[in-house]
Amino acid sequence: MPDLSKISLNDFKRELINGRLLPSRKPLLEDIDRKFSKIEKVGVNNAEKLKKILNSAGLKKIAKETNISEGYFKLLKREVNNLLPTPVKFSDIPSISQKIVKKLDSLNIIDTEVLFPYVADVGSRKKFIKASGLSEEEARWLTKIVDVSRIKWVGPKLARLIVDTKYDSVKKLAKANPVDVLNALNDAKKKYRAYDGPLGINDIDSWIRQVVSNTPLIIEY
Repeated sequence: MPDLSKISLNDFKRELINGRLLPSRKPLLEDIDRKFSKIEKVGVNNAEKLKKILNSAGLKKIAKETNISEGYFKLLKREVNNLLPTPVKFSDIPSISQKIVKKLDSLNIIDTEVLFPYVADVGSRKKFIKASGLSEEEARWLTKIVDVSRIKWVGPKLARLIVDTKYDSVKKLAKANPVDVLNALNDAKKKYRAYDGPLGINDIDSWIRQVVSNTPLIIEY
């Protein structure tokens, strides 16, 4: 998962300003500079601290200390939680081999979060291959799915689309030219038809710079 301690409060504020907020979250932008200044003054200077205090009884406390409404912090809590990706269920991945799904089910591995410790490094992956009966190629493909699914906004369809390109890992995406990534994704869309959502260069560019580049490189290939 992304290290929220490395996302400063200012970086988080910029993401709220420049990102695509749902209409119900637009109130977060009202007088945002003054409100975030107050939040920082009470010792909350990064996304991890903010998430921690808003996921406890601290919400009422920080609302009182900053004189900012609890309603504002409830909206903010949802956006902080959205900084972390949702695990991808293997059964939701388009055109995934049913052999792979059945093997994973037999080990009670239903999503990428559960599989992560089995494939995060070479040693663990070798043990997983032996225990699951999957081939090295299949295990490596699953590792790529686990890797890219750690990126915010990547669901099962987009994860499949990404690994169908040569930019099939967080490391490769983070270093890639956005135009090249967009072209590769569009080519994969036509060939594999696993994803039908619109893709634009501005979205890809900001996604790589602000999201992909902040995703830890912790998968060993």
